[in-house]
Amino acid sequence: MLIAKINPPAVKSIEITPFSSTTTNLNYMTAIARPYAPGASSTNFQIQFGTVNLNEIDEIIGFRNELDSQLLMTNEELSTWGTNDDTLLNLVASKLGVSVLEIVDVPQGYI
Repeated sequence: MLIAKINPPAVKSIEITPFSSTTTNLNYMTAIARPYAPGASSTNFQIQFGTVNLNEIDEIIGFRNELDSQLLMTNEELSTWGTNDDTLLNLVASKLGVSVLEIVDVPQGYI
């Protein structure tokens, strides 16, 4: 699975009590077509924002989804997608108004 490190990060607010909360930066995202119908005039994507799991030498070995969002993109917006999912993550990031700093391939079985 490919994930993108984004800037600025998504921010998740966590309520501690009715009078206080804290925030967490979610520096990574991925996009999943839900559902994907080839030839459709638009495609809905589930955008997952989260953090990563690191091994003992700081290599990314997993992704923790912490926040979901939906994004509808038209065929025109997706016209350069093709089969390269790096391109898709950049298209989604652009529509969200964020930049992709890095694309990471998370090993299978560690999502």
